[in-house]
Amino acid sequence: MRLVRSRSLAWLAMLTVPWFVACGPGEPKVDEARESEWAALIQAKAELDGMRQERSALEAQLAALAVAEEEPAEEGAEEGAEAARSAEETQQKLDAMQEELVEKADGFIENLVGYLNADPMIEGEPPTERQLAAVRMKSSEDLVVAQEYIDKGGDYQRAINIYQNSLMIDPDNPELQAALESALASRWMSQERFALAKKGMTQDEIRGVLGQVNLYNVRDYEDRDVTAWFYPTAEGGYAAAVWFKENKKSGQLEAYQIKYDAVSPEQTGE
Repeated sequence: MRLVRSRSLAWLAMLTVPWFVACGPGEPKVDEARESEWAALIQAKAELDGMRQERSALEAQLAALAVAEEEPAEEGAEEGAEAARSAEETQQKLDAMQEELVEKADGFIENLVGYLNADPMIEGEPPTERQLAAVRMKSSEDLVVAQEYIDKGGDYQRAINIYQNSLMIDPDNPELQAALESALASRWMSQERFALAKKGMTQDEIRGVLGQVNLYNVRDYEDRDVTAWFYPTAEGGYAAAVWFKENKKSGQLEAYQIKYDAVSPEQTGE
């Protein structure tokens, strides 16, 4: 599944011209164009969050259809075939929505960064209420993107980088700090968590107890019809592993070998 792409924070280093409001006696003049731009950003963020909720509903529907497709149908194969057709249609809707989400999210971030750069924060001075609201809006989007890298790709390092970069401009955000601490704590597979994996578990069940494996840490051994998932346990190349092979009765891949100290630099000769 395609993931939402990470965004660059290079805009922080860009030279920008501060935005000034022409002031006369009394209250500052309202910049109607900028107010309209802000309203558009709020609406775009709401639409993005709404689409993500719809995507979650489709994902839940797809998971339910997968279960229905695998379970023996009491009235023959017709129910299973109908579930398969529905699953295919749902997957197509999900793929189309994901593509649209990527496009809309990229456009939203580009517009938000432009808005922030048009009225940059000044070092040593507290941000205005609007500046803080805009920064928090970006932090909210970063939280979503980083969590997707964890949930869909098992990429804790990418998520950690996003959290750390976000905290550079929003250091007092408790959600960002909590998310960073959680990612740092879960980045390496612990023996306690790994002990939850049991032989005979399906890939979905292993994913449920250990989390999504990083897609770069999946190995297929076609000569043996075996798939292995590797979970880093520490820096330097240490990893735990779960090996799967097909259960001839169920047709599903099930864990048949589980080992915490499966890979180490000593074993690989490094």
